[in-house]
Amino acid sequence: MKAVLQRVKHSSVSVEGELINEINEGLNILIGFEKDDSEEKLKKMAKKITSMRLFGDRFDKNIRDINGEILLIPNFTIPAITKKGTRPNFQNSMPPAQAKEFYDKMINELNRYVPAKNGIFGAMMDVEIVNDGPVTIILEV
Repeated sequence: MKAVLQRVKHSSVSVEGELINEINEGLNILIGFEKDDSEEKLKKMAKKITSMRLFGDRFDKNIRDINGEILLIPNFTIPAITKKGTRPNFQNSMPPAQAKEFYDKMINELNRYVPAKNGIFGAMMDVEIVNDGPVTIILEV
């Protein structure tokens, strides 16, 4: 499981011109699930995301401390293998039906800690980000 966390002032996701969700201060997260991921890893990732100190002048606050929100965007390309050639290889990506299940579980798990909003799994999404900093972290569990 890999995630790209982006500290944002605002972020939104639209599909075919229709606004699906938006947040203000918080994290825009692109998440990709891999074949060997487990529910244990999922819970560990959610806890790590909501505990990471990415806010404040000296990175001394987490998303809970600032009452922030999360916009979680499913992205099967995150686990791509890029070591050989110029075309990404997606053999490590979790199969779609299982990844959808993991995505739904991740939204629920994150909501235990902070408000988390979703994109549309499997859709072509337009994601708008007003990055704050910019602060961007790649997280892997």
